[in-house]
Amino acid sequence: MTSDTHNTERFSAHGDELGALPVGAAYHEALAEAVVDRRYVLKREIARGGMGCVFEAQHVVTRARVALKVLRKPALDLADAQERLLREARILGSLRHEMLVAVYDAGVCAKHGPYITLELIDGRPLHGILLSRQTLPVAQTVALGVQLCEALSTVHQAGVVHRDVKPSNVLVTHTAMGDHVELIDFGIAKILGEPDVKSHAEPKLTRVGEVLGTIEHMSPEQLLGRASVDLRTDIYAVGVLLYECLSGEVPLGGSPPVVMSNMIAGTLPKSLRERRHDVSEALEQVVFTALALDPDKRFASARALSTALVAAAGGSVASLDLLGFGTPERPVTPAGPTPRAPDSGAQRRQYARALYVTPVRIVLGPGKVHDGRTEDISEGGLLIVTQEECAGDQQVQVRLPLPTSGRVVTVEGITRWVKTRKDQRALGVEFTNVGADARVEIARYVEIMGRS
Repeated sequence: MTSDTHNTERFSAHGDELGALPVGAAYHEALAEAVVDRRYVLKREIARGGMGCVFEAQHVVTRARVALKVLRKPALDLADAQERLLREARILGSLRHEMLVAVYDAGVCAKHGPYITLELIDGRPLHGILLSRQTLPVAQTVALGVQLCEALSTVHQAGVVHRDVKPSNVLVTHTAMGDHVELIDFGIAKILGEPDVKSHAEPKLTRVGEVLGTIEHMSPEQLLGRASVDLRTDIYAVGVLLYECLSGEVPLGGSPPVVMSNMIAGTLPKSLRERRHDVSEALEQVVFTALALDPDKRFASARALSTALVAAAGGSVASLDLLGFGTPERPVTPAGPTPRAPDSGAQRRQYARALYVTPVRIVLGPGKVHDGRTEDISEGGLLIVTQEECAGDQQVQVRLPLPTSGRVVTVEGITRWVKTRKDQRALGVEFTNVGADARVEIARYVEIMGRS
């Protein structure tokens, strides 16, 4: 027994032993290049939220690439947050499906606290796709919905309710068989028949942007704190997602009090068919059934929703193709607004692209520094998502970790286009000055990803 495991107490979630936590441990936030549990070297940060952080990591012996999830302060010091993270590992360990993120390992590091190692998915969040494209073609929306229902069917059969189905938790990844979805982030999932982990602060309600995003995708029974939350909560969330893909807006938007009051009042969303001419009456009916405020009036299962989507599509479903590796239909802009520009600049399209999601820092000038994340990369530039204001044709500096080495570099560029959706923006940045070594590494990464 090493010193790392001395003086420990069992850490459990409702009676199930999940690991050991050092008594009185003072945990430190993990940073890139740290070694977690003496087994995983953190290469680069992938995503950061109010409660946790996800890194690309490498096993020190096998060199296998994984995604490693750890807690941040102040959650790192909260027993309920620690318990929830390890509970997420247990939930994922009970699930097996190609469209669900796979868990490989979980444990407690003496220095960095509880962690989970997950399948490293080279995918693009649906949130970013909608931000740059605004809406999706009808056939692609149906294909996305059918795949998501397939994943949720497996989740529900295992007695689990996800409770946080929304665009940022749906990754679209590319394989030799085409694009497919991956459902991620089971951090607030519920195991039916078990009491919830009590929390001082719900992880998803820690920042204003996250409150609004999650509130708008919550079912009435979940938002109002009712005890009747079951798998039909996820059905409602899929309905919100389908509505958003087709219309460019959530069904019931606004501040939390506005959303709650609309739900209590029984307010119905605007008609999809009034927004765009190519939505059939049958498809609109499917979406609105999923969105029923009364759970008893929704589809009883994800399988039933999937079957209804296929029927509304005429009995066949298109292959999912949202990442631009094939030839998807062009997005249809709802009637009314002026059509928007394509979702990337012509200059950047001269180069092959690869999916690449990582946090970046954008420098617009002295004292004007914004945070964001990339969604894809090429020798010619980046697609960046940010909450901050940014104009088109603006000179910027972008500080980012390179995709294979993790080495942090600063490149110069210009914003060739900007798309805005609610409080989010997508930026098409064309490189104007990038180091030769960095360009070679990016080109090599794109080449490798193109062969995978």
